[in-house]
Amino acid sequence: MNNRRLLSEYYKTDGSCAQVFRVSNGDQGFYSITFTDPQGYSLAQEDYPHKALGFVEDAAENWTLGIKLLLG
Repeated sequence: MNNRRLLSEYYKTDGSCAQVFRVSNGDQGFYSITFTDPQGYSLAQEDYPHKALGFVEDAAENWTLGIKLLLG
């Protein structure tokens, strides 16, 4: 069973949010970002199985600043 632990949140001025999670499954783990709109509805989720926490938090922050775009 996957265990998700919220590590940080980044907000756009409109209230949209990027939440960074640590996802653990036994001794395995990775980081993930969940992107939500101002009402809290999920827009997308991106998993980063081989990236450091700093990289993932930078990606979340870049989305809130309009630098990173969501594909799909």
